[in-house]
This record gives sequence, C-alpha cells and structure tokens, in this order.
Amino acid sequence: MATDQKSIYIFHIFRKDGNSLFLHPFSSVDKIVGQLENTAVIGRYGLEPRVEALTAFRNELYRQIEHGVKRWLSEARFVPKFIIAAVGFVLVYFFMSYVIPDPIPVIDEVAVGLAVAIGIYFLQGRRDMSSKMAAKKRLELRIGVDKIVFRESDFVKQVETALHRKETEQFDEVVRQIVEPVSQDLGDAFRSEADQFIRLLEDRFHFKSFKKKEKIFERYLGGSEERFQDLKRILEAKKLDFPMYAVYKSFKKTVSKPKRG
Repeated sequence: MATDQKSIYIFHIFRKDGNSLFLHPFSSVDKIVGQLENTAVIGRYGLEPRVEALTAFRNELYRQIEHGVKRWLSEARFVPKFIIAAVGFVLVYFFMSYVIPDPIPVIDEVAVGLAVAIGIYFLQGRRDMSSKMAAKKRLELRIGVDKIVFRESDFVKQVETALHRKETEQFDEVVRQIVEPVSQDLGDAFRSEADQFIRLLEDRFHFKSFKKKEKIFERYLGGSEERFQDLKRILEAKKLDFPMYAVYKSFKKTVSKPKRG
C-alpha cells in the first residue's frame, strides 16, 4: 500500500445523541480498489469512537472491498471471458446447425447459443471470485483497511462542538445559520482536513443540490405565507440534516476564504 502518495481522510463524527457517523470516500465500488492501493488513508476523530463502532465500520469496508474486487475482476477479465463465451456460442450454434438432424429455426439456434454464452460468461465470473488472483487482491485491500489508524484531531473536535451546538439550538436559529453562515476560526494547518471534510459531506448528503433551495429558508425567516409548507415538505421527506447542513455552510464559508498571509 502506498505511503508516499496523496492522503485521504476518514472522519469519525460523534453526534449529540451518541451515534457515530463515518465520512469516507469509499462509497463507490468503482473507486475503492484504486483508492486503497494508491493513497495513504488517515483516520481522524474528536471524541474517541467506541470499539464496536470501529469494528462495524471496518466490516462495512470489507463488504465494499468484496464489491470492488468483483468490479475490478470484471474489468480485468472482460476480454478473456468474452472470447471464451463467444467460442461457446459458435460451438453451440454449429452443433445445433449441423449435428442435430432435426430442423431447427435459425432463431432458436441463435437463442440457445446466446443463452449458453451468457451462462459461460457469468460462471467464469463466479469462478474468478474464488481464484488466487481475487484472493490476493482481497487480502491486499483488507490489509490496507486494517492499517488505517484513527488519531485525535483538533479539527474534528471543532466540528463536533459546532454540530452539537446546532443540534440543541432552536430550529429557527439553525435555519438562520444556514442562510447567514458564520465562519469558523480555523487555522491554515487544518485546511487539508477541512477541504476533504467539505467534499465528503457533499458526496454523502448531496449538499450541493440544496444550494438552489435556500430561498425556501429565506422565505421561512422572512415570514412568507409559503414558508411552513415549503419547509414542511423538506422535513417530511427527511431530505436534509439541518444541523449538519448548517455546519457544512459554516465550514464551507471558512475554507472559501483566502489563506492567511
């Protein structure tokens, strides 16, 4: 595993109710193999996570690895599997055309040949998952996960403090902080963590898509007659974690500022 390439962060965030939230970039099975192979993964926490939470998260990554290895094998072995399946199709087609004496419509020969070819293709895929190639890749990635070390972070402590405060504030005040976010006092040393934290929130909660809907929050604060209905629809659909979105807006504003000279 790489130790001298770029680093990526995993953040453990403690919610006010004691639940754990892990923000990580491994949600895409298309990318997890390359990410674990080509980057150094660093864990960060504020309040120390429980052992059972870390164990559950590790098991979640193991499941993602299984999907990632399957996708990786599918791409790496596509050409040979396709060729073998194509050969199977041709053999079945000619067998049914010339060996079986009963007259069979050409369309039936093609259909049977395709069914056999598809079966061969998927059987090879199942066999590949049990191959030495898959076992080696799976082991390498699992070792990479086991090497991830979580360390205390002042940045995450700051995030948790801000989040816990917003989770206990009145709803109107949280909405106001979304519309009028206040910058955090964040040192330049934490910019790398903050940048990735923002991106992970955007990926996990699709926060960018809510930028266009912030006029709803402005109407709510302005006392518009539509304010309750508009916001009610968002609340009922559980589309937005309001305290987390307020934290996101605050840190987003902070990292958008130029670095201190």
